Amino acid sequence: MENNKKTCKNKIVKLILVGLLLIILGAIGYISWIKYHSDTLWNIVSQQCVPLKGTEQQNPSCTKVDLENRYVLFKDKQGPVHNLVIPTDKVSGIESPLLLTETSPDYFALAWNERESVSPTGQSPISDDKLALAINSQYGRSQDQLHIHISCLKPQVIQQLNQHTNAITSEWSAFPTPLEGHEYWVKKLGTSNLQQENPFKQLNLYVKEHDDEMGNYGLAVAKLQDGSMVLLANRINIWQFNLGSAGELLDYQCQANH
Repeated sequence: MENNKKTCKNKIVKLILVGLLLIILGAIGYISWIKYHSDTLWNIVSQQCVPLKGTEQQNPSCTKVDLENRYVLFKDKQGPVHNLVIPTDKVSGIESPLLLTETSPDYFALAWNERESVSPTGQSPISDDKLALAINSQYGRSQDQLHIHISCLKPQVIQQLNQHTNAITSEWSAFPTPLEGHEYWVKKLGTSNLQQENPFKQLNLYVKEHDDEMGNYGLAVAKLQDGSMVLLANRINIWQFNLGSAGELLDYQCQANH
């Protein structure tokens, strides 16, 4: 009887170890695949958007190439209500110190100005309080070229944000309830002008206060029903299966507009 118990325990331990090994191997394989394809977006922008601007050879997903403001408006195939704003300069992502320089374009402001680009052709523009911008952390993205997602917020996220409007102040604070199962820090901006209050610089102030790194955070910008603009930051937490992907707040089908 005792031997049977030991045999059973040994089998369970072996199964657990095999399971952990498979998870580790799967994670390594996934990371390797991501790393191998991490320049795909940059290659498209630098080879098919910018140099071929205005020609028949230009990638049709490059819906706008603005060389003066140094960005491309890119139609993402992942969902009908989903565009990207991508720098024409090589900028790796949210962790790049280039974003904090005085000469850097205000990419969030440029992306917000392009928000009507996701509205269906021939229909009224999607209202601002249903839209959002998002960028993922250094560890929650597949591409090593900065790209800001323009899309709709998930209906449940819209509901939660407007339900707890009074809890969002001009100081960074933890949002009262999890969003998509993860903890977020929120801050209300004093203006809707994202050039005056650059979201990257606003987050950087918080990050420096906590002796942290920008690359650990995903960042989203949304407009509430009361007209206020808010920032939502999500920090990576491996133990909670949270990679700092603020894009999880978005709905590329835009159910909120149906």
